[in-house]
This record gives sequence, structure tokens and C-alpha cells, in this order.
Amino acid sequence: MIRKSINSIFVCLVVLLSFYLIEGACFRLVEPYAKWRLNLSWGSPDSTRENPLLNKISLDHFHSLPGNSPVLGNRSGLMEDEIEYSQKITSFNRPLRDKYYSFVTKQVNPLRNFEIVDLGILKEVVLPGLRRPASPLDVELGLARRQGLPVGYAKGICAYVIQPGSRSAYEAKFAQLESAFSFLLGHGIACVLLNPESPDELFAKFKFLKNKYPNFSEKIFVLAEGKAAKTVDDTMRDRNGLLNCFIAKGPSEALTAERATSAWFMGILTDEEIEQSVENSLLQRVRLNRKHSNLYHSRLSGLLVKESEWEKLPFSSVSIAYILNCMEYFQHDDPVSGITELSNELNQSTELTTLNLLEANFSDEVGIVLDKGAESMDSKPNFECDVINEYRILNADDPEILNLSNRELVLQIGASFEEMGDDILLQIAERDPMFYRFYLSLKEIHKSQN
Repeated sequence: MIRKSINSIFVCLVVLLSFYLIEGACFRLVEPYAKWRLNLSWGSPDSTRENPLLNKISLDHFHSLPGNSPVLGNRSGLMEDEIEYSQKITSFNRPLRDKYYSFVTKQVNPLRNFEIVDLGILKEVVLPGLRRPASPLDVELGLARRQGLPVGYAKGICAYVIQPGSRSAYEAKFAQLESAFSFLLGHGIACVLLNPESPDELFAKFKFLKNKYPNFSEKIFVLAEGKAAKTVDDTMRDRNGLLNCFIAKGPSEALTAERATSAWFMGILTDEEIEQSVENSLLQRVRLNRKHSNLYHSRLSGLLVKESEWEKLPFSSVSIAYILNCMEYFQHDDPVSGITELSNELNQSTELTTLNLLEANFSDEVGIVLDKGAESMDSKPNFECDVINEYRILNADDPEILNLSNRELVLQIGASFEEMGDDILLQIAERDPMFYRFYLSLKEIHKSQN
């Protein structure tokens, strides 16, 4: 009898141990199971409390938040607590991170199946190739000729921001990021590499994207490294709702930590020495961001991680997983408040309007052909395009046309096409997209000046 009891206990222990090992292996290796366990523990993305039964079990999902001790003091201990917390709370991402690492290490010519286009002042944007029926807004913005026709879109756009530099440095960085971009594109996220000169320029680009290409910018995820992290931080200041996610990799300057933002934030520490003011700002930022009633937001919206020593990737797996987590969260989150705030900001802001962009000396960024023959350092856009060139050839003997600038011709010809009907203007847009962009921009400027 005793032997039977011992055998039964032993069998039960073996079964329990096997179940524990299998469950752990599935959580570590099987992405659908890892997500299922997360949802079982935390509930839906709009949840405000944990599973009351599972939180009695010692799972990573219920790892306690780092203490609210003051930032001043034992900084190394506080940083270690934050890093440990981030590792535990995002452990459900391990299968996704493994998939990404395997993907990027095996890619050859990763962007061969994707289109690289210019979206106005944003150059070399890689699109995921998704299509949906055009909405009335798409038609109004000129993205489709009529409602119901297929129009390109993305679930969001990821902007990797670096410091301004030479064209060769830009191309080298873009080449490094191609595999990572390909992975995000496979998840429906458009990608672009930016090297803005200032926060105002970066804000102008995001504002332009939101206004003119909302089908690609419903959500904006940004990763910035080094000094560029401060540029992004200054761009976000007092503009809550502009971004959905901000990842600061090895910031070299202290970031703003005055109040929480709606954007998720992740700070990535590198092997380089970091100043105390920068550490303090990161600690304050992640702790402020986690003060939220929503469970997912309060656990994931402020994280501090250490760059992996073995990955050696320019776009780390933890960053990729964080962006995809953020995208899933904001798909379920109520966007009304953020959109309202951003809309007010875009309508009220006087910084870098379209007029500023066209007349500022952003020759490489605005996407307008400059008069390369001009020797002045203050070269202005000459609005040269196929329609204008052909019109001048046809009217070469007309002195009135000779005395008109390209800018004036764009407005006059565009207005004439518009009077003929929207279909005519859209046909011209298909033939010469540059002329169409010039006309829309100058028309908006003309309206704002009158």
C-alpha cells in the first residue's frame, strides 16, 4: 500500500514536472501560445486589472513594478531594477524576437518585393504593398480617383532617425536597416530613414505625413539613436498624440521628463558611457509613462533595456518586438483623445507651415527640383516639371508667358485644369505627379495668404 502511494506520488510529480517543462518550452518557443498566455493573464488590451486567479502564480507577467524610490541615490541599482523588470515583463516576446533574428540573418536583397517611393517631403519611403478600397477622404486627398478603387495603405510607419550627414552615410545606414525594414513591412508597417536638421523639420515631416498621407501614418513609431534622440524628444514636446511609440537608443543628452505622454517609450542602454543627467531623465521618463489606469499601458509604456551583447544588430529584436506590441495595443485603444489633441496642434501650430517648407532651403527634403544653375546660396524652388516645360515650349513666342514665373504658371494652369473638372486634374496628376503636388501646395499657400 505504501509502495503504491509512493509510486503514485512519483508519477504525479513526473507528470507535473513534464507539464511545467513543456509549458515553459511552449512559452519560450511558440509565439501563439506566448500571446495566448499573456492575454489570459492580462485580459484584453482595454483591461484595467490582472487575472485574479493567475496572479497568485509566480509568472513573469505579474513581475512587480520597480519601487518608486527617488531617482537620486543608488542609480546603478535603480537601473538594474528597471532592466530586470523589462526583461521579465516582455518575456512573452522571446518567440517573436527569435523569429526576427532568424529572418534578418538569412535575408538577401530583402527589399526586392517592396516599393520605395517619395511621399511629398518624405524621401525613399518603403511601402508594405497593402491595398484597401478608397474612402471619400482618400478621393478628397487625391489618393484615388473615385471611391472603392484600390488604394495603398499601411498599418503604421516606422521612422528610424539619425543625425544629419553625408549621402554616403545615409545610404550605408539604409543598407544596414533593410532586413529590419523588410520584417516590419511583412507586418504591414511602412519604413523610412530620416536625418532631420532640427526638431522643426522633423515635426514638419510628420505633420505633412498626417495631413497628406493619413493612409500610411495612422500610427507613427520612431527609433532614434545618439543625438537624434534629443531631436525626436524636442519634436514631441507639448505635442501629445503626435507619435505612438518612441525608442531612444543610447541618447547622448537628457530627455524631457516633465509629464507622461500617450506615446510608449523605451530607452535602450548601450555599452557607451552615459551621463548621470541622461540616466536620471530615462528613469523619470519610464516611471512617469507607466502611470496609467490601463493595464497594458501601465506595464509596457515605459521600459528601460540593455542592448543585447550577442545580437549585434543595428535594429535590435527588442525594438522590433516593442513596435509590434505597441501597434497591437493601439489597434484596440480608443484613439479619439490623441487624435483630437494632435488635430488641435496641427491646426493651431504656426511652426513650419507648407509655405515655410517650400521657401526654406530644404532642397534635399522638400522634393522640389531646384535651379541647379543658380549660384546663390539662397536658391529657391523653381517648380520645374513636365507640364510647365511642355507649356513653355508650346508658347515659346508668347512674351506674357516668358515673363511669368513657374510658380505663377503652376497656379494658373492648375486652376484651369480644375475648372475643367476633377477628372481632368486627376488625369494630369497621373501623368505628372510633381505638377499635381506643386499645385496643391501652392493652392494651399495662396488660400492662407488671402
